[in-house]
Amino acid sequence: MDLWLPLAAGVPLVAGALTPAIARRHPGLARPWALAVTAWVLAATVGLTRRVVLEGPFSYPLGGWARPYGIELRFDEFSAAAVVIALVAGLVLVYSGPYMRVALREARLPWYYSLLLINLGGLIGFVTTGDLFNLFVFMEIVSVSSYALVAVAGGRIAPLAAFKYLIAGAVSSALILFCIGVLHALTGSLNMADIAARLATAEAPAPILLALAGLTAGLMVKSALFPMHAWLPDAHASAPSPVSAILSALVVKVGVFGLLRVYPMFAAAEAVRLAPMYEILAWLGALSIVAGALFALFQQDIKLMLAYSTISNIGYIVLGIGLANERAMTGAGIHIANHAIIKATLFLAAGAIIHQTGRRTLHALRGVGHVMPWTCLALAVGVFSIVGLPPTAGFPGKWYIALGALDAGRPGFAVVLLAGAVLIFVYYIRILNAFYFRSPSEVGMLSAREAPAAMLLPVLVLAVLCLAGGLLGRWPAMLIGPAIARFPGGG
Repeated sequence: MDLWLPLAAGVPLVAGALTPAIARRHPGLARPWALAVTAWVLAATVGLTRRVVLEGPFSYPLGGWARPYGIELRFDEFSAAAVVIALVAGLVLVYSGPYMRVALREARLPWYYSLLLINLGGLIGFVTTGDLFNLFVFMEIVSVSSYALVAVAGGRIAPLAAFKYLIAGAVSSALILFCIGVLHALTGSLNMADIAARLATAEAPAPILLALAGLTAGLMVKSALFPMHAWLPDAHASAPSPVSAILSALVVKVGVFGLLRVYPMFAAAEAVRLAPMYEILAWLGALSIVAGALFALFQQDIKLMLAYSTISNIGYIVLGIGLANERAMTGAGIHIANHAIIKATLFLAAGAIIHQTGRRTLHALRGVGHVMPWTCLALAVGVFSIVGLPPTAGFPGKWYIALGALDAGRPGFAVVLLAGAVLIFVYYIRILNAFYFRSPSEVGMLSAREAPAAMLLPVLVLAVLCLAGGLLGRWPAMLIGPAIARFPGGG
């Protein structure tokens, strides 16, 4: 069982690197190979989560070298997000079969599945490392593979969107690396627990504050929090839909998950106070909720609408972290996982509709609900979930964050949360109105049919999970409860 922790991240990275060679003569082998690897990662992460529930957090020193000299992998309650990562990646791989056979030339398929596996390994490593430099390394593995995935299908817009994404990512990565260097110069360590202990007695407020502010800004760019979101809409809307699902469900969470990892390092530092940073995060989160929803309100392209919706929902998570009390933090933690399920549902359902009809605007997709009833039903479940209506997966996280705002004596933030939900409902109801209650604007729409089973089945499974996430909403709250109690401000 101990080896499962390093292997959960290492196996997909190695398998991803080997995929082009394995599938060189037979490109069709790449997908079953990637599926087999992802199924193993899912089983391993379920086993690791079971252990953390039974025994609490545990560590694995790579090479047998204890911290601070060796590299530490650590699995705690937050790391259980690895199960959601592996599950979404597996469903995207199933969906990718018929979709990418149309979107990509056959010779490129092994490279696509290679990039997906490398992205998966980077994400698993990111949520399980206890070492600050390796947090950066895994973040870069995720980022670089994501740039390539955005551009993989070619076309007119995708390469430019990938380039813009790369520029924003490179600037934020340079800032994060600089701040890691500052912390290493101050403490002589790269282990996050060791850095936290040494910062507690450090007497250098300016560099500590610089590192805290720089890490926060860099991670917020990674998460596309307003007003640092400019790279996201084009990247998520122009990428192939399975890639859009990975980016919006998983990759943008790197920034907010990174906050959960780096902020505890500064909790005991006497030289700086976290309260002002939490206040800034709360206001930026509230601003992002409203701004993302307003941008989405005026979109006609359904993938652009979904992309702007991601900015709004990242705002909910950051608001929860910024409020920094038990219930708000619990809501943020739940919404990180549940939003991944919801947004994967929406992007894959939208991708199936675009794949089958060749259209992507609300006007052109009028009446599609009558010819693709199952896909549109799953999309409707996703819509109700992203709005936050009970009993769907979007409700528990937002409910806890609203209660956290009231606990903090900040009812204004609860009002912003509700206003954001209303705006989200308004722009998503436009989708349902066009799909179900408007006559087709084009005769060809009536000849469209449901997507192949390999695409439809993952969408339906995710829709069921959207309902399960609401009905079983207390389970993730119970799982991450101990981690929230340890988080500065969360207990």
